[in-house]
Amino acid sequence: MAPLHRYPVGVQDFEKLRTEGFVYVDKTECIYDLTNHYGDAIFLGRPRRFGKSLLCSTLKYYFLGRKDLFEGLAIDSLEKDWTEYPVLHFDMSLCKNDDPKGVETSLSLLLNNMEEKFGIDGTGLGYGDRLQRLIFTAHERTGQRAVLIFDEYDSPVLNVIDSQEKVDAIRSIFNSFYSPVKALGEHIRFLFITGVTKFSQMSIFSTINHLNNISMVEKWEGLCGITAQELEQNFEVDIAMMAQKFRITPQEMAQRLRDRYDGYHFGSGMVDVYNPFSIIKAFANEMLDDYWFSSGTPAALIKILDKYNFQLADIENTKLFKRAFDQPFDNMETAIPILYQSGYLTIKDYNFEENIYTLGIPNQEVHSGLYSTLMPRYLSKDLNKNESLLMAVKRAIIADDIDAALTAAQSYLAALPYNLSNKTERDFETLLRVMFDCIGIETMTEVRNARGRCDVVMKSRSTIYVIELKISTTATVDEALAQINEKDYLIPYWNDPRRKVKVGVTVNPDTRTIDQWKVEK
Repeated sequence: MAPLHRYPVGVQDFEKLRTEGFVYVDKTECIYDLTNHYGDAIFLGRPRRFGKSLLCSTLKYYFLGRKDLFEGLAIDSLEKDWTEYPVLHFDMSLCKNDDPKGVETSLSLLLNNMEEKFGIDGTGLGYGDRLQRLIFTAHERTGQRAVLIFDEYDSPVLNVIDSQEKVDAIRSIFNSFYSPVKALGEHIRFLFITGVTKFSQMSIFSTINHLNNISMVEKWEGLCGITAQELEQNFEVDIAMMAQKFRITPQEMAQRLRDRYDGYHFGSGMVDVYNPFSIIKAFANEMLDDYWFSSGTPAALIKILDKYNFQLADIENTKLFKRAFDQPFDNMETAIPILYQSGYLTIKDYNFEENIYTLGIPNQEVHSGLYSTLMPRYLSKDLNKNESLLMAVKRAIIADDIDAALTAAQSYLAALPYNLSNKTERDFETLLRVMFDCIGIETMTEVRNARGRCDVVMKSRSTIYVIELKISTTATVDEALAQINEKDYLIPYWNDPRRKVKVGVTVNPDTRTIDQWKVEK
């Protein structure tokens, strides 16, 4: 069955999208409001591949006065004066390079392209002077103040985030480049900056004191991405057609898409936002897959987590005040804010009275992808061994055979006698959690109830497993099971229709692997 629409997979140019018949989720009412009623210097932070570049391109053509591209959209009836402004649009992702000299070359090429449009020769000038001359000249020759768009401003720095020497060198380059912007306000009609995070030592933030950060403003939560309401309005037939292929109802198909790609919230309004890259690719391919995650997880992510001694247990129900989200990357004390800003965590709840946000993993795609990425950090760095383990465990869980799953884990861990940094219970809880989470099984560790704390709770489609660990050469599996019963670890799940299984496990601290286990159904 042919796809219903022409889906803009990888299309980030608004003109191409509109002239070549790609489906477009209309954001132009928000764009009109933002550019006319909400200040003239804006920063928007969103994860990668979340529609920031398309938004920047849409802004560019709006300010170029391209009324023809906006016919039939919401802004067509709102804008009465289609003024053409000189637009200086810089895509900073083109400046990604591991070598600062390479970054300088790319930045110079971007400036050259802009200078050619205005007949300017920037030879011998510094980057800041070249930008200043561009802004002056654009205003002087057109009679209209310039529009500045810096897309993915932080991309060059994030690309080398694991090397402080390169970070300092590249940040110095861009500090020089951005430095004139604040003093040229009278020549600038609108300034728009996108990125993932903020760097306090980047001049664009330290000198532009009127920059309005809208990243968590309720009104603009759906400015990027596809909201649940927009999905329903624009893709109802697409969902129905996809449901036919999967031989399920449209309602069931909508739920699968929701579970896999929805779940992002970018403020206290808790507006449901789908990952646009993944949902569009799912419609285009008529297949569910981990598109966003497989498109490229930053290589520096693991190094960042190591830097902050990040633990998987920190993911569950992490609570933050709002000021933590606006914390510049170079001043962060934990990995949690950057995990949020990068899209690996999102807001799950907001307490208005206490002004506290609760974070969690957005959806199934991020869940499985994040744990797969973290697996070499906790288990073997041999990917083939990891894949063999996961396949064996997944087959066992599908068959409701917890004995086979633990047998596979026992054999695997026995081959890694020195993998753990120590011999604590938390180490083994983490190992089990990574193992089950990587195959898409909801797993929680150190789960508290009124009478105690259960080590591991695992929920498959048909079964809830409550697992108690004992790290000792003398402890018994019966003692572990007795603790489950005495502490009523199963009580919170009593009304769940799935069957319940209690599992007592002993781990030998000398061999660092599972010793024995016993199952009670």
